[in-house]
Amino acid sequence: MNKNTSRAVRAAAVVAVGGAAAFAGTGTGAAAPIDFQPIPVLCPAGIAETQSLTHTENDAVEGDEVLYVVNQQSVGGGTVSWINVNTGVTGTATLESTEGLWGAPAALTEPEAGTVLAAIWGMHENEAGEQCFLLPGVDIAQVPGEVEIPEDE
Repeated sequence: MNKNTSRAVRAAAVVAVGGAAAFAGTGTGAAAPIDFQPIPVLCPAGIAETQSLTHTENDAVEGDEVLYVVNQQSVGGGTVSWINVNTGVTGTATLESTEGLWGAPAALTEPEAGTVLAAIWGMHENEAGEQCFLLPGVDIAQVPGEVEIPEDE
């Protein structure tokens, strides 16, 4: 399994294990809309809200990860580019349709602990099958880092 497929499977597993509660708005953790939504152009139907999840919002997401999701079924294709402003570590990921999220495009990133600035941008196929160009949306997330699990006594 290649790295991109592995990430897509991991993203689906994260949400499946964490339960759909994050997207349904029930339970203690909930997905948070990104700070500034991407602006879709060239596609009349647009796209649904883009959300991000860290371990703070859902304990199924590991402490050094951020999961980005466009909350609608679609092929995806948008790019998530991020930088951890505390460490200088950077990366990119592609929003890919995932079975575990009922076909919603998701990208799982591993920026490590710190303040993470991400941009969601590029070509994206929406639920209506239209090709959209996403003007960058921006998210700022506080990634807690590895979480210690207390030992049972």
